[in-house]
Amino acid sequence: MNKPITSSTYVRCLNVGLIRKLSDFIDPQEGWKKLAVAIKKPSGDDRYNQFHIRRFEALLQTGKSPTCELLFDWGTTNCTVGDLVHLLIQNEFFAPASLLLPDAVPKTVHTLPSKEAVTVQQKHVPLHGKDRTFVLPVQNIEQNCMPPDSSSPENTSLEGSDTRFHSFSFYELKNVTNNFDERPISLGGNKMGEGGFGVVYKECLCGKVSYCFILFLQ
Repeated sequence: MNKPITSSTYVRCLNVGLIRKLSDFIDPQEGWKKLAVAIKKPSGDDRYNQFHIRRFEALLQTGKSPTCELLFDWGTTNCTVGDLVHLLIQNEFFAPASLLLPDAVPKTVHTLPSKEAVTVQQKHVPLHGKDRTFVLPVQNIEQNCMPPDSSSPENTSLEGSDTRFHSFSFYELKNVTNNFDERPISLGGNKMGEGGFGVVYKECLCGKVSYCFILFLQ
C-alpha cells in the first residue's frame, strides 16, 4: 500500500505514474524550463545552467519527457515534495501542485465562486476559425476596473446581473484577453490563475464590468 504523500516526502520516492501526470501539465509550452530555472542549490546559485537546459531539451527528440528527467535528476539531491510544490505555486503551476498537496494550493485559484466563472471548452476552440462562436452562460460581475462613483446610477447590485446565454467569437475572446495573455494581472496581463480545470482569465469590458472565464485544459 502506498504511503500518503506529505510535504516531507522525497521527490525521488514518487511513483513513475505520478511523475508522468505532473509532466502532462508541465511539459506543454516548455513549462519545465521555468521550473528548471527556479531550482537552486543550497548556496543560492542556479542548479541548472543553459548546458543542462539544452540537454533536457534534446530529450524531446527521443520522445522522452524533460519534466520527468528533470525531476528524476533533482530528486537525487533529496529535495522534498514541499520544495517542489513551493516552486510549482511560485511559477503558477497550480494544477500539478494540487496533484501533490491539494491543501497547499490557494483556494482562490482552484475553487472560484460559481457567480464568477464563465467557461470556454478549449477542445471546441478552433485555432484559425474566427467565425466560430461560443454560447456561454455569462455572469456579469460588478467589479469595476476603476472604483465607480457611489452616486452613479450605473452602480447596481449583482441581483440584477444578466445570466442569459451569450455568444462570443474566438476572435473577440482573443481581443479582450490580449491573445490570452499569460502574464499575471499584477504584471499587466490577464491571467488570474491556473488549476486542475484550466487557466482562468479576467477582462474588464466597457471600462466598468469585469468578466472572468476558464479556458479548460484538454
